[in-house]
Amino acid sequence: MAIHIRPACHSDYDWLYALSQEVYQDLIMLEFGYWDAEEELALFQNAWQSQNISLIMVAKERVGMFILEEHDNHLWLAEIQITAQYQNRGIGAKVINQLLAKARLQKLPLRLRVLHANHRAYQLYQRLGFRNIDRAKHHHVMQAD
Repeated sequence: MAIHIRPACHSDYDWLYALSQEVYQDLIMLEFGYWDAEEELALFQNAWQSQNISLIMVAKERVGMFILEEHDNHLWLAEIQITAQYQNRGIGAKVINQLLAKARLQKLPLRLRVLHANHRAYQLYQRLGFRNIDRAKHHHVMQAD
């Protein structure tokens, strides 16, 4: 399945917010025991204001997003979300492998964090070569060199 990446634009706002809710509501309930819609909206708006959101496209259809931050000593995958309809098709792995290639070209590790409750994503990251480098209260912090 061919994918391409494009920057998010203003017309993507509602779709991205719906994606965030779709991807996280059950995981947040598992991890924290509640869903605070106002808190989640504030977190989404903060990500939106970073203006660093990339959309993952299959043909002309939006299927996911990611946020990649570049730091002096590493790249940080702050977010990756794939719609439920397109999960388990290798799209997330393709995107992450592209980001790993970018990190290797820059001779930097790629880091991310994943909720403890997100077992499927954690297993994917392990298969892609990430290892735990820290453990926070609700997240594994992982790195691939």
